Amino acid sequence: MRHGRGFRYLDENGEPLAAIDIERCKKLVIPPAWTEVWICPVDNGHLQAVGTDDAGRRQYLYHPAWRERRDRQKFEQMEEFADALLRRRAVV
Repeated sequence: MRHGRGFRYLDENGEPLAAIDIERCKKLVIPPAWTEVWICPVDNGHLQAVGTDDAGRRQYLYHPAWRERRDRQKFEQMEEFADALLRRRAVV
């Protein structure tokens, strides 16, 4: 939530966050243009933050370990797809 020239971090009850939680929120480097931002209360949650950009689109910020896992999974699936495609072309 914007507060003066900076931001104010509140929990789901509207209470200010503890200093350690504020530090974690700042480390996420959420773009200042985002509005309606939700920040995951868990350090290792796969979805770390969700917000709305200037154009009204929902934006998602994922945990780096989750992104790495999903990227690796996607690459492996593409390898399987390429193998299947080659086999299919050999039949046709």
